[in-house]
This record gives sequence, structure tokens and C-alpha cells, in this order.
Amino acid sequence: MSYTFSRRAFLKYSAATAVAVAGASLLGGCEYQDPQNPVCKTLPGAIKSDLQVIAGLKSMKIEKGTCTLEVDIESARANPIPLDPYRFSVAVKDAEDKPVYFSGNNGGVRILDDKGPLIYQKKPITIHLAAANFPELKDDDTVLFQYIPIRENSEYSMTWEITKEVYEEFIANQSTSKN
Repeated sequence: MSYTFSRRAFLKYSAATAVAVAGASLLGGCEYQDPQNPVCKTLPGAIKSDLQVIAGLKSMKIEKGTCTLEVDIESARANPIPLDPYRFSVAVKDAEDKPVYFSGNNGGVRILDDKGPLIYQKKPITIHLAAANFPELKDDDTVLFQYIPIRENSEYSMTWEITKEVYEEFIANQSTSKN
């Protein structure tokens, strides 16, 4: 058995190593996304769930200690989806991922309009939600809005992660489009 290493073999393996290292650096910006729990980081932004539900966060406004949200929901499920406030939560985390606010500790999320108790197949609805005692956002804070369509399948959730920067850009675009 020979352990000699020719110049040609050295160059071949060096080139292969360089390609592997370069390829690995391309993955640095990738983020793992759990298909059961999709995350959207835009406002407005829509998510399609494996549970045959599409939800879109159309708008968010933080004013006088209240966070109001406008959400579109459409179901392709044969069985209707119950519509109750326990399926929604709003939280705020700081730059170090430490919790700043959670709606469950502040009276929960309220549904502001009466759309009935169920979401029916292929009958999209728009609902307005509110979370009270909401803090003013600080730099590097992120608002986490979560919707769990089927409470019995809580491992399937839809989450929007809206940074203060994304929120302020959305609000600025809203004020310029109204003028």
C-alpha cells in the first residue's frame, strides 16, 4: 500500500476543498424555517400553512398603549375553523431575545369585530385584533404576532416577526399614501 501523494492529487483535492469552503460561505445568510411553523418578516405579509389556511397580516398600529392588527384569514379546510381570541398572541422581544411583553399576561388579544364564531371553507374574512397595555417599541425590539388556526394542532403556527424598523417603514408608507 502506497501513501505517496502526487502533485496532481494535491492540486485536485485542494481545488475540491476550496470549492467546498466557498460553497459553505454562501449558506451563511440562510435561515432554517420549520415548514410547520412558517415565519414572515414583512408587513404586510401572508403565510400559507400546512393546515390549508392562508393568513395575512395587513396592518399593525401601535398607539396609546394598544397594538391593533388587521388580519385576513382564508381556509381551504372542509371543517370550519373556530374563531376565538385564544388562537392569537402578541409579544415583544428585545435585541437579546428577552421577553418585554406578552399579550397573555395583559388580558389577551381581543377580536374587535363580530365575524361569527367560525371561519368557513373558501369564505375569506378580515378581522381586527387589539392587545392592551402595549409598550412603546425601542430600537431593536421585535413584535411577534402568532396565529394558531387549530388549537388541537398547536405545533402548527403562523408567526410574523416585525422589527421596529419594518414597522416604522410601514407606518411611513401609510402616511405618504394617504396624502
